[in-house]
Amino acid sequence: MRTVTPGQLAQLQGNPKNVRNICILAHVDHGKTTLADVLVASNGVISKRLAGKLRYLDSRADEQIRGITMKSSAISLQFQKESEDYLVNLIDSPGHVDFSSEVSTAVRLCDGAVVVVDVVEGVCPQTHAVLRQAWLENIKPVLVLNKVDRLITELKNSPMEAHLVLQQVLEQVNSVMGNHFSTDVMKKGTTEDSSSDVKEPATEDHVFDYSLELDHTDDSNLYFSPEQGNVVFASAIDGWGFRLEHFAKQYASKLNIKEEILQKVLWGDFYVHSKTKRVMKGAQAKGKKPLFVQFVLENVWAVYDAVLVRRDKEKVEKIVKSLNVTLSARDARHNDPRVLLQAVCGQWLPLSEAVLAMTVDQLPSPLQISPEKVEHLMCQTAQRFDSLPQPTQKLKEDFLMCSAEDSAPVIVFISKMFSVDSKALPHNRPRPLTQEEIEQKRELARERHQEKLAALSNQTLVPQQEQAAEENGIGGLQAQVLKSATVSSTIACPAFSPVYLDAAPIVRVAVEPKHAGDMSALMRGLRLLNQADPSVEVLVQESGEHVLVTAGEVHLQRCLDDLIQRFAKIELNVSDPMVPFRETIIPPPKVDMVNEVIDHDTNRITKSGKDATEKKIKWGGSILLQTPNKVCSLKVRAMPLPEDISNLLEDNADLLRTLDRITKSSGDISHHQAERAKVTAETLNRLTELKSTLEAKFAQAGRHYRDAIDQIWAFGPRRNGPNILLNRVAGYQRPSVWDCIDQGEVKSAAQFRHFDHAIGSGFQLATLAGPLCEEPLMGVCFVVEEWTMHGQLSEKRQPKSDDTLTNDSSNAAVSFEEEIQVTRTVEESMSPSHTDTSDTVGVSMSPRSHFLSRVHRLSQGVDEDSQSSGEDSDREAAESDFMDRHGPFTGQLISTMKEACRQAFQKHPQRLMAAMYTCDIQATADVLGKMYAVLGRKNGKVLKEDMNESLSVFSIKAALPVAESFGFAEEIRKRTSGLASPQLVFSHWEVVNSDPFWEPITEEELMHFGEKADSENQGRLYMNSVRRRKGLYVDEKIVEHAEKQRTLTKNK
Repeated sequence: MRTVTPGQLAQLQGNPKNVRNICILAHVDHGKTTLADVLVASNGVISKRLAGKLRYLDSRADEQIRGITMKSSAISLQFQKESEDYLVNLIDSPGHVDFSSEVSTAVRLCDGAVVVVDVVEGVCPQTHAVLRQAWLENIKPVLVLNKVDRLITELKNSPMEAHLVLQQVLEQVNSVMGNHFSTDVMKKGTTEDSSSDVKEPATEDHVFDYSLELDHTDDSNLYFSPEQGNVVFASAIDGWGFRLEHFAKQYASKLNIKEEILQKVLWGDFYVHSKTKRVMKGAQAKGKKPLFVQFVLENVWAVYDAVLVRRDKEKVEKIVKSLNVTLSARDARHNDPRVLLQAVCGQWLPLSEAVLAMTVDQLPSPLQISPEKVEHLMCQTAQRFDSLPQPTQKLKEDFLMCSAEDSAPVIVFISKMFSVDSKALPHNRPRPLTQEEIEQKRELARERHQEKLAALSNQTLVPQQEQAAEENGIGGLQAQVLKSATVSSTIACPAFSPVYLDAAPIVRVAVEPKHAGDMSALMRGLRLLNQADPSVEVLVQESGEHVLVTAGEVHLQRCLDDLIQRFAKIELNVSDPMVPFRETIIPPPKVDMVNEVIDHDTNRITKSGKDATEKKIKWGGSILLQTPNKVCSLKVRAMPLPEDISNLLEDNADLLRTLDRITKSSGDISHHQAERAKVTAETLNRLTELKSTLEAKFAQAGRHYRDAIDQIWAFGPRRNGPNILLNRVAGYQRPSVWDCIDQGEVKSAAQFRHFDHAIGSGFQLATLAGPLCEEPLMGVCFVVEEWTMHGQLSEKRQPKSDDTLTNDSSNAAVSFEEEIQVTRTVEESMSPSHTDTSDTVGVSMSPRSHFLSRVHRLSQGVDEDSQSSGEDSDREAAESDFMDRHGPFTGQLISTMKEACRQAFQKHPQRLMAAMYTCDIQATADVLGKMYAVLGRKNGKVLKEDMNESLSVFSIKAALPVAESFGFAEEIRKRTSGLASPQLVFSHWEVVNSDPFWEPITEEELMHFGEKADSENQGRLYMNSVRRRKGLYVDEKIVEHAEKQRTLTKNK
């Protein structure tokens, strides 16, 4: 074991050709940190005996307690191969799903990844996630099949059985890579086919053949294959690992076969003919031992059998002698056979040498960065690279050259911010001081010490001079950088594309200091935490609460610990977790609570049960509301949106955001064409595909959604949500939201009626906060059926010009009868006896004559909706014209539209939608019943159950409400004695079946539930908890029919 000094590492940084920037990716507990310990021990940083026990890169106390990695840690290692030195910058990333943002930031900094898979558990959900992240960032992965020792010690597999298990796991990993590859190829093929200059005429037989595109695309370097040298078979806990190259060198001379040929046939269906000593194919069909079993696995099994199972000292001595291994006296006489096993295997098959050699041979250097990755970094997903300015496009060549010359531009991507004490920085480490330095230190000690935020830093070294393609730490950026940033010496460099975050934050808590005087410390701590954690969100609600939004329960606990111990350093009061819900409507139910068919024509009984009344339930219908000044009326209907349509809109929120950006520029044709030119052909093709898919789903939804694709007014909330506003106003043909992708140019903006934006704004407000508990809506379609402007206000106002001013009186003013009609309408709306039907409250009042004159002028027409400056001034003038005691007319229309949507929503059966986790659990048959009991108490339901016959382990996939998930992992580990550990990933939104407002109506319901109907209603519990938290009115009785308690005997 050699020791590497920081000076040697700094010297290696000057040669980018011999630099490898890699990260370790895996599912939780698959052996990432143990593998990192072995690699760190190879440079003499820690002892080889402590590898796997020390967990060197898990520097946090809670990481050591929980036994999982919670933050990415980096270190630089030296590796020598064939008398050439290499520098490997290694990042160990977490495997828990709550910390997937740490994986995203680590992957962005690297050129290659080491994917670790447990051969017993196989491909797990987080393995899929890390492979997808590596694919999206265009980095090359290599594979380590870890924990091979479990096949020997736990499962008692023979070498032949272990060979089959290894083949199955390798096929699983390659199938994941194949899915990503085929999806990407078909997407590119579709884009190229749709954007080609010369298109074939559309015929019935003309169909794009995706199989040809897959055949013509090179995938030779895509899959993991041991004969290619990108797979290592290992046991990190025992410190050994190998590639086929190791055994090919060993047996090439014995079998008289070239090393290159032997390496290709060691893995596969090949065997050695006993008589001819030639390598033949068809081992499985002929019942022969494959070469991998005969020459590799049987040798490994023999070592384990002699050292660990039988503990045969004589056989151990023969093995040590044959392998030419040197054992120390301490290892030879140690009572623990595992120590002897690690000493033998660590010298025979050194794991660090196998992994680092694979890294150097298979993974690219910074000089070999692909052009696709450069374009991905410099432009957004929906943006074309050739739409960037010419100086920006020239930076691509500088990226590929990776030059460290003074004339080359300097570009630094800050992937992650984190807090580190100034004392922990390498240049602040204690060393012997002179007397003068002691005096200076005495003066500096009086200054206040503060924490410094730095980019993802090297824990072993922070170099004074940065080289090209290096990972370094930069201090003093806390005032300029929030979470990530791009720093460049040239203004032509754009900000890098945002980091892909796999897990969205969903769990919220409100925090406040125990002592009011510590509020400033809490604010500072929240600011530091927001900068240091990539996925955490810090919000300040309207009520003044400071809310912390995290990715899960474990992530929440880590953030609170950081806030209390490191950032704020104060005591906190933390609220119960706040889980978001969604509000929706459903079709009228066909059965009641006792599974009786509902007949709406039968008599209903009131809750008291005394009087039988004919109470027919009628769902649906339209809502007709007028603005407070009676100038405008709206008729709105609500309909439940089919589930597949709402899911489609939610999954394509990024496309809807792009569509909204293009549509906003529709008023200015030149601006619109410039915005559209920035969008990639792939994005336009996806938008076209989204439209066609929506059109097909609308056609399947029934007659209510006929021609709905061209009637879409807006999406909401926030203009990209899973709710739709349809325009079915007679005589109003507004431009379609799809015009930008259908024709490349939008229709004339004159087709928009004035106040069109007010209708859309009211819809956005209504979908942002529903009537149940002020949560966003989901899966609701609102239809505007009538939009009437009373008193000749529906006509267009003519544009202002000199010709208009000199026009005749028939075009300059309304007739006397029309003026009387408008005056009567306004007088009725302003009369004291008038009662408003809207909740809007007036905020100002103008003189009656002034108002009548303004209405008189505006009744000539309505402004068109445009974004030019002259038309904007006309619109502002028109809005100011409608000023009366109820306030600006735009505000009245927004409020009326919002209230109409809420009332139309309430005319349907209302339900809450709960956020759901997908829960993956692996458990043995002994604890299966206990695990199901915990799932039942938490309102979870099992979706799928598979059994791994080779392991006798059940793999259960269940759905669990996020609101019920707190304490679930701890309880299930406690009930199963640690034999089952769940992995929770946010999956979807699901309707809560119970009606929050349900009351017994029929005789059967009254008989079953009683008059009070005080049984548990999950929907009502969720709704009341959210309303209580938000300070809204909660309709509940605390005490009913209270009686005085009497004791049977006197207290003596």
